[in-house]
Amino acid sequence: MAKTETSARPYRVCFVCTHSLTLATLYKGLFPYLRGRGWQIDVIVGDREYRDFPVEHFGELQPHIIPMRRLPSPVADLKGLAQFVAFFARHRYDVIHVSTPKASLLASIAATLTFNGRVVFVYRRCVYELMSGLKRQVYLGVDRLIARLSAVVVPISRQLEVFLRDAKVCASNKLLLIGSGSSNGLDTRRFRLTPESRAAGETLRHELGIPATAPVVLFIGRVCGEKGVDLLPPIFEQVRARHPDAHLVVAGPDDPRDRASAETERYFTQQRFVRRIGYVAKTEPYYAMSTVFLFPSFFEGFGNVLLEAAGMERASVAFKVPGVEEAVADGVSGILVAKSDVDAAAAAVCRLLQDPELRQGFEKRARQRVENEFEQSRIWSDIESMMLRLATA
Repeated sequence: MAKTETSARPYRVCFVCTHSLTLATLYKGLFPYLRGRGWQIDVIVGDREYRDFPVEHFGELQPHIIPMRRLPSPVADLKGLAQFVAFFARHRYDVIHVSTPKASLLASIAATLTFNGRVVFVYRRCVYELMSGLKRQVYLGVDRLIARLSAVVVPISRQLEVFLRDAKVCASNKLLLIGSGSSNGLDTRRFRLTPESRAAGETLRHELGIPATAPVVLFIGRVCGEKGVDLLPPIFEQVRARHPDAHLVVAGPDDPRDRASAETERYFTQQRFVRRIGYVAKTEPYYAMSTVFLFPSFFEGFGNVLLEAAGMERASVAFKVPGVEEAVADGVSGILVAKSDVDAAAAAVCRLLQDPELRQGFEKRARQRVENEFEQSRIWSDIESMMLRLATA
């Protein structure tokens, strides 16, 4: 349990992230696990946009709201910092677990000013990957400040660990990679092919009007430019030229900060062989219904949906870019092609569609890999061990 023999109280942890959707998608199962181990948990998010936190994944959860804007906003940021300081002055913690840039910045500063718990900074992605010049230096400076104020920095992939060290964002002795990467592992009991999930996939096909024998190419993720969704139409057009009965299913929320092109949106909504779905909380039937998972993202912190696809025994086609290279073992659990190479991505999808034996080999190896390296309970145990070390230091 999360208390020492000489301590009469359980340890307390506060989780902080900017967006409620991040909380809903990247922390499933962790809070009930920690509560079962004796931890008391509070959560702070920056908006009320997403309020559906199923008890089976989150327990009884009522997040505290401190408004935060993702983009720099000096007045709003100072107001948010003041609210964090007031909150941490009233509530004391052993550990403050932060992730996403704005939440990490404000919470780490407030924790330092109030001499509150030791900060764990979960580094999910380099948001300035495609930036240059002064703007990149400013964002880099923010990361260095957060790292300086943190007791531990947890990159969610080996590539991010190397970046943080080489860019001198963080001293090596503060870096801690948990397991083989990812921030929450994979619930391999939830994401697995069963008679029930297969039946749900068949029902979903019927509801979407997709023939039972038609190949389905699936994308799940934020529908935005950096996820490569503008390349889905040209890739899929090549696939359909060789597999005319194929269907494309695109599931995920729009991102107003980085919208897909108008041409892409028209393709998604007007083509009879495309199904455009919004945010999906229960994704298992979509994976079960699919034939191949296509994820043309330009960069990731760690491609969690690729682990989900692997858990559901689906081979992936994706670009060979940071974050994706660790979620997909090229030639083992999927096929990686050069970034933005539409022709190679289409060829890889077609190769998997036309060779069931090859595809099934990928599917079996993908499932075995996530069981061996990313099983959720082992990740949670490592997270708790880290937090206990901080709480008892």
